[in-house]
Amino acid sequence: MSNDDRALGMGRAITRRDFIQGTLAAAAVGTAASGLAASAQAATKTTAPLAARAASASDYPPLRSGMRGAHPGAFEAAHALRDGASFDAGAETGETYDLVVVGAGLSGLAAAYAYRKRAGASARILLIDNHDDFGGHAKRNEFDVDGQQLIVNGGSEYLVAPSTWSPEAWGLIRDLGLDQAGKNAGDFSIYGGNGSGEATFFRSEAYGRDALVRGGTPLNPTPAFLADAPLPQPLKDALVRLHGGTTDYLAGLDEAAKIARLQSISYRDYLLEVAKFPPEVLPYTMGVWCLGNDMCSAWFAFFRHAPGFDGLGLRRPDASPESPEHARDDFALPAGNSDIARLIVRQLIPDALPPGDYISVEGARVDYATLDRPGQATRIRLSSIVLRAQHVGQGRHARFDPDTSEVQVSYITAGKLFHVRAKDVVMAGMNNVIPYLCPELPEAQKAALHQAVRAVNQVTNVVLRNWQPFDQLGLRSITTPRAFFGRFALQRRSLGNFQPVVDPSRPIVATFMTGKNSGICSNETMVETMLGASLPPGMPMDDQFRAVRAGLLATPFETFEREVRRLASGALAGTSFDPARDILGITVNRWPHGFATGRNSLFDDVGPGSVSPTVLAKQRFGRIAIANSDASGQGLASTAFDEAFRAVRELERHDYGYYETF
Repeated sequence: MSNDDRALGMGRAITRRDFIQGTLAAAAVGTAASGLAASAQAATKTTAPLAARAASASDYPPLRSGMRGAHPGAFEAAHALRDGASFDAGAETGETYDLVVVGAGLSGLAAAYAYRKRAGASARILLIDNHDDFGGHAKRNEFDVDGQQLIVNGGSEYLVAPSTWSPEAWGLIRDLGLDQAGKNAGDFSIYGGNGSGEATFFRSEAYGRDALVRGGTPLNPTPAFLADAPLPQPLKDALVRLHGGTTDYLAGLDEAAKIARLQSISYRDYLLEVAKFPPEVLPYTMGVWCLGNDMCSAWFAFFRHAPGFDGLGLRRPDASPESPEHARDDFALPAGNSDIARLIVRQLIPDALPPGDYISVEGARVDYATLDRPGQATRIRLSSIVLRAQHVGQGRHARFDPDTSEVQVSYITAGKLFHVRAKDVVMAGMNNVIPYLCPELPEAQKAALHQAVRAVNQVTNVVLRNWQPFDQLGLRSITTPRAFFGRFALQRRSLGNFQPVVDPSRPIVATFMTGKNSGICSNETMVETMLGASLPPGMPMDDQFRAVRAGLLATPFETFEREVRRLASGALAGTSFDPARDILGITVNRWPHGFATGRNSLFDDVGPGSVSPTVLAKQRFGRIAIANSDASGQGLASTAFDEAFRAVRELERHDYGYYETF
């Protein structure tokens, strides 16, 4: 170990967690006589995990150590199936269900909830998930330090513009008692009370010297920020023009022509070729949503309130998520959307959480032993990888006879293959996996399902011994341009008894993000670090996602840890912070298949008469329906719920005398 790493604390015994796609990164994959079996096993990467309160990491997934996310062991069997591996015959469990849901993320949980409401509380439902925890991208990370419980989200974070939700989706939120949650969840304004609350750290590796500049960021280049930022004057001038310029870069074009022009070029090309900004300005935009500047149209960037368009005289469509009226409507719970997943699980399995409203159960821990108990109506089977969902039985003997077919669902648990049967099945995992699990599907539908390629995301949560260094600087968040992480900030949500850590001497969680959100492609430095080189500008979006996904999975935990320690050490220099002493735990949540994305007008056919592959992909096939965020092409909790309700409606039998085919 180098002296620099030793000073940073790389060898210290702390809790290290690496989650890949929501599951602990540790596994054993063996080859059986007639096929391949996979099993996920929790593994601890350190010798001194944080204390567990009323639960241990062995029976409470949010506390588990090691890499978290889509871990090795959660997907190898599915990848082997994709690559043509064969499997043994497996064993019948003898279990028959009214509904089997493949995937226990938000959409899968909502599908079980909707089916139960329609069929009654006695309906037999089984949810199967390859992760060691439910919720999918809605992931909960917990830590215990000296008896203090720390809770934070590890993936899907907040509810976007709930006033725009469908009645069914908002009805679910209301049934969970969360319809007033937005009024009760607050930010921790106490952090940064001694100063502006935000600053920018320029690291010496990129700027020649370390510099912490208070009072602004590259996205908010105040005069005070610009005066102290170690940037060349031409770049400072470019940032001022980017954020405050009033030049019409498309002068001479009418509104329709301007819109057409913006729709035809990337945001990167708009900045460089139309607005004539220097290329040095590109890293300071922090991308658009989860995308790099070259991955979306300039019109999409304008729609999402990216800078550089103020002089064009165009009106943004009202539906922009970044519009002030919608942004005010957003809210998040302390553990993000995992709090919603927990409450749905309690609706399905009441013993899983104590009774009480959402505020009173925020700190309660799910009893995972209740999830798959024999005899109860709804069961959730975790750490189980579904390999096949296929119709069995004769179906209709003659036209107009009732459909008596069933679906056999085959899955691997602990290296062994099992089969269950169901009257109905909802596939609530990722679209691009479904063709391998459902070989009966029409080829055109399989092709459409394969077109769903998700964004790549990460969320890294770091437990600090205390937040005195932030208090000494008067800060709550620090932006870090041209760095592996683009920003880190103190945990900031309150709810009921879960209140801010007001004593700076107490432990706290700091979240290290890629930039404005968790999308890796929006951070050029993180991409370059993972891949060893930049991707060529203009490379199709899906190809960039695939390349970065491979880079993410190949990046070791040590890279994340080292970058956390380096950035924190540099940004908090001159305070009491000691990276070797004050970092108590690190959880890395890697999401190689993160946000769902739809068609991209830069790379896909979106012209008149074209049919979105999402429409073709989500068609019901026999007793199998499809529900997930891919089905809408939108990575939102609301659309995940909408697709779940739709899938359940499609499974309703309408054998009462009138038929679509006669």
